[in-house]
Amino acid sequence: MKPDLFNIIHVIHLPPIDVPTNTNTGTKLAIIMRELIPHLCHELSTMTSPKPTILITDLFGSLVMPIAEKFNMSKFVFFSSSAWNVALALHTPTLDEVVEGEYRDQKQCIQIPGCNPIRPCDLFTPMLDRNDQLYHEYLQICEQIRKVDGIFVNTFHELEAKTIAALRSGTISKIPVYPIGPLIREAKKQNCDDENRNYVIDWLDKQEEESVIYVSFGSGYTMSHEQVKELALGLELSGKKFVWSLTSPSTKAGDDHYLTAGEDVESNGVPKSQASISVFPDEFYRMEGKGLMVMDWAPQLEILKHSSTGGFLSHCGWNSVLESVSCGVPIVAWPLFADQMMNAEIIAKDIGIGVRLNVTQSANVVGSEEIAKTICKIMDKEDIEGCAMRKRVKELKHIAEKAWSQDGPSFCEMSQMTNAFVRISQSVRHMGCDQ
Repeated sequence: MKPDLFNIIHVIHLPPIDVPTNTNTGTKLAIIMRELIPHLCHELSTMTSPKPTILITDLFGSLVMPIAEKFNMSKFVFFSSSAWNVALALHTPTLDEVVEGEYRDQKQCIQIPGCNPIRPCDLFTPMLDRNDQLYHEYLQICEQIRKVDGIFVNTFHELEAKTIAALRSGTISKIPVYPIGPLIREAKKQNCDDENRNYVIDWLDKQEEESVIYVSFGSGYTMSHEQVKELALGLELSGKKFVWSLTSPSTKAGDDHYLTAGEDVESNGVPKSQASISVFPDEFYRMEGKGLMVMDWAPQLEILKHSSTGGFLSHCGWNSVLESVSCGVPIVAWPLFADQMMNAEIIAKDIGIGVRLNVTQSANVVGSEEIAKTICKIMDKEDIEGCAMRKRVKELKHIAEKAWSQDGPSFCEMSQMTNAFVRISQSVRHMGCDQ
């Protein structure tokens, strides 16, 4: 019988923080975490039974790590992104000292000991402008991460074997790293009252096996009007059936809605409202009979698990990558920002489960022909390279399933980490008794 999480987890609601509206998403997150420090200190000071002994944060939350020293707590950080991103974060303070000028202007790839090199254009977004506040916030985050007692990361050995070996070799850092993935949400169980989910799944049930391409760029990204037009034309040129999860386009693409995704949604999905689709280009309407448009939200994991789904056109957020791998679905990689360019390289170059769209640095819009060509590469059964990608991702699907089986590698990593937590807690309590 599973434990009742509401009884073992005590949720504390901290007050909302006002942030400047004209700053980028990463800077907003850093400001929020820094402003929350006094509130978090107050809450921790009132917790006496049991007294907290371990502080675990995510990437941006590591800005509150100094609190741990004040309360004599051990420090751990959880990376919801790739191990490659962990390696970059740990090595960034060193890069800051030895690299002159902008990273993006370097003629050579960025080197991390023991890891694959990173093309300057593929670096984590905060590193693309060293004069921007976001870079300095990220640098402080990386410096705090280098002081933690352990890192656990949402990946598994076979997915990033070379990087995990480098992280554990001691050449980048001496900090213990625990790969405990893939950690993904379970697909929501079918609910007869949920007509939106039923609408999508019922449509997929009528399609041929592996004949549908699923298209989604996450809930926080807004695509430009011109790009929606080209994507619609690209889907049409590919001749493939599709499920396309999208939000209303804007005059300018961006991730401004990253922190407010899901708010003020009119219909929560399909069938789409007329108010929402009125702003789409004419090419969008031509596609209505050739696939399924899902406004604002889609049951992604259920779609990827469905036998009719044969490919995923994705922005390459790490959670989406892991879901696609866990479902055995190859990826058309269309990275947009943050760590997504690095994730796309892992997909296309390291593990060979997808194709990265050929996007020139100067182009603001990906053309329809490039979109159609790349979709066909992973979807066409006669394409030799596509067949190899589909075979490889199905192999990784089974490996991912075994990772969290009894005595699987990720299961054992989590067990080791849990045992470490117990030892730390006992040690802290013992020290408290001696004082």
